[in-house]
Amino acid sequence: MISASPKHPSPTPSPALSAFLRGIERRAYVFADLQCGDPARALAAVEHAMRAFAPVSAVTPLSGWPAGFWSLLLAQPALAGGEGGAPELASLGSGPRGALLLRLVGGLDFPHAAQVMGVAEATYRFALQRALQQLGEAEVSFAALGRLRERLHRQVKTLDETRVAELAAIRARVLAGEPLPVEAPPSPPSPWPRRLAWAALVVLALAFAATFWRPSPPLPPGAVQDLPQEAADAPPAPPASSDADTIIHPDYAALADPDAGAHAGDLDFLSWLVADAGFEAAPAPPESTAEAVVAPAEGAAGAPRVEPAADDQPRFEALASAERPLLAPVAATWPRLDPDTRRQLVGQARHWLALDAAAREDLRARLLAWDSQPPADRARRRGALAAWMSLSPAEQSRVAAAAAAWNALPGEERDAWRTRFDELPADQREPWWLGPALGEWFSPVQPLFAYVPGSEREPLLAMLRALPPAAREDLATLARRLPAAERERLRRELLEAAPAEREALVRKRLGR
Repeated sequence: MISASPKHPSPTPSPALSAFLRGIERRAYVFADLQCGDPARALAAVEHAMRAFAPVSAVTPLSGWPAGFWSLLLAQPALAGGEGGAPELASLGSGPRGALLLRLVGGLDFPHAAQVMGVAEATYRFALQRALQQLGEAEVSFAALGRLRERLHRQVKTLDETRVAELAAIRARVLAGEPLPVEAPPSPPSPWPRRLAWAALVVLALAFAATFWRPSPPLPPGAVQDLPQEAADAPPAPPASSDADTIIHPDYAALADPDAGAHAGDLDFLSWLVADAGFEAAPAPPESTAEAVVAPAEGAAGAPRVEPAADDQPRFEALASAERPLLAPVAATWPRLDPDTRRQLVGQARHWLALDAAAREDLRARLLAWDSQPPADRARRRGALAAWMSLSPAEQSRVAAAAAAWNALPGEERDAWRTRFDELPADQREPWWLGPALGEWFSPVQPLFAYVPGSEREPLLAMLRALPPAAREDLATLARRLPAAERERLRRELLEAAPAEREALVRKRLGR
């Protein structure tokens, strides 16, 4: 979910953004301080990251906020070359140290940490393993890392009041949209002392070189002087990309659909159009037909949908002969990858093999254009693409039909529909990022599922989609009644219960 449309941001600060910044600012400061070792620079880096994140949050689902914010903080120049204040991490450079701190301080799981670093999950796991090996060579044990983690957690919770007040002031300035205070630049020093020093240095260098100079002997009559030998041809530069690099790209699955980018950016608006009774779009096709529309068969005009492989092969040598060259960059770490990652990579390799030459070039061009964007833009768009990919093929087909119908309207009618949506309160626009099915009734149950851990998001959405309409209404009633602690317990009970028992569980908790 996101807080506002990118084209019409909300004029007032989002309560969700305020709560998010309040919840993350202490960890962000400790992270920045450990990276640069200077409290003042750390505070400045946090403020710059908050200011950059505020507009990004308006076009990013809530599930993408943590990765988006940490990406912006990690990209701050002040954190690039400093030395942190943790002696245990002194042997690591700023890059490996940042990767490790995303786990120790940020608390990110492997997929989100890899997303923050802008690499594939397999690459992040390998880099993290190398960092741990370097710490082991520096005689830093896992027990010492565990103690460091506990110490950093205490530091986050017991941050001194002065620093907490400074962070609160920064947050208030960001939410109020106040400009960053500009310090008057100091007057530049006179350039003449430096110029004179350089002139003296040049004179000394020329005098020193003159002691080694000897005039070349004159040529005898009729002699010729050989031309200098030409340098050997340099080896050709390696290609800018290869099929293997394309296959393991972290955003391959999201960018494989040529139309995903166009529909994902306006997913909330288009989902709202699908559910609005006054908007006429093409009727939704049956599920089987929608599968054929979104995922055409091999050899059809469109690109087949990227699906994880159904089988899991922990031995790299057992993969198909056509798949092994495409996955060669992760061959060394293949046995240590989790099964879901292996199945996803194999699915991407099979998708690539099913494309013709023109479709491959088109996909490679999209990936290159994606990589050329600034990290903040990629983080913003990544959240929208993730929301699009979470929809079923039938929902994607309905959204695409709504987009085609809306684009076919005259300009004034298009603007009228857009204005109607943008005038809705932010908390009524946000649920539509979940798609037409969930967006229509998610608002009443939103308090029950706000700020859940990332690992629970997909199972919870699948559970919600499977509930009968009556159970959803009962769940909405429960969401308004239960305090925060009881909501967390109910979420856990619903996830642990069998699908057939969930409706009865909701009714029981409601006292019916």
